[in-house]
Amino acid sequence: MTRFDDQKRVEAIGWFLSLRDAATADWDGFTTWLEQDSAHSDIYEEVALADGGYAALAGAAAVPTPSNDNLESVRPKVRRFAGWSLAIVATLGAVGYPLLNTAPATYAVETAPGERNRVTLTDGSRIELNGGTRITLRRDDDRFASLDRGEATFTVVHDANNPFTVHVGDDQVQDVGTVFNIVRGADGLETTVASGAVLYNPGREAVQVVAGHKLQTSPGRMALTVIAPAEVASWRTNKLIYKDASFDTVAADLSRNLGSPVRVSPDIAQRRFSGIIMLDGNRTTLARKIGSLLGVTMTHDFNGWRMSSQVRDNQ
Repeated sequence: MTRFDDQKRVEAIGWFLSLRDAATADWDGFTTWLEQDSAHSDIYEEVALADGGYAALAGAAAVPTPSNDNLESVRPKVRRFAGWSLAIVATLGAVGYPLLNTAPATYAVETAPGERNRVTLTDGSRIELNGGTRITLRRDDDRFASLDRGEATFTVVHDANNPFTVHVGDDQVQDVGTVFNIVRGADGLETTVASGAVLYNPGREAVQVVAGHKLQTSPGRMALTVIAPAEVASWRTNKLIYKDASFDTVAADLSRNLGSPVRVSPDIAQRRFSGIIMLDGNRTTLARKIGSLLGVTMTHDFNGWRMSSQVRDNQ
């Protein structure tokens, strides 16, 4: 084993030890480290499958917690722990590599408001992220996804023996051969299906949502309604299509797509809107057009956009 290999192994061990605490784990930094060198993934996997002969060292020394803010930050932080690093390498040579930890490695994909991204899994399934969205995936399981916040569209390669499942907090949405969209809001979720079907909480309510339907859930409430298929994930074509939606809902959608928070005055938050909002053109011009379409005043400050009643503004 070369000195260079030793250093990579020490870095892998440092990451392994730091990721044992999920509450403080720096998954973004870990992902950056993996992407720095194609050998990192293999070395980390070898370490993760090793015996615990070196794990006791975690309590005796601080564990490096590099961030992805600076790609060069990994090595300097690891070098600070040269003493226990050499001890770990020596221990590894003595104990071999039996099974220690089989927990699946996860990674996050995140978009800022106004930004979009697409992830293609190895089985061909696709996940499209709207703005202000975060999903968590597993490196060794293409049939798992967690929608931590925001909105995403899932185009799933169906496998009846191994269904694709999206976790949304304590809830689950399971694919039945499907293109579907999920929005995770502050008080619940909204699932719309473009083709095929999904099963909501298969182990509990087991509600099937088929194409052309929308399921909305919040504490103590569940509603299944018919929608036009064109409404499903219309944001992907820069359109927001509504049928009797609250201004609160519209504002949340605009916040994800405009890249700037949109707030609603409490007196109009439950006002309803049906129609189509086209997400094109200059953001300032677009906000004014939206205000005209909704019959509200759109004002901008350092906190973002605010929708308020025209009557109140004109008084």
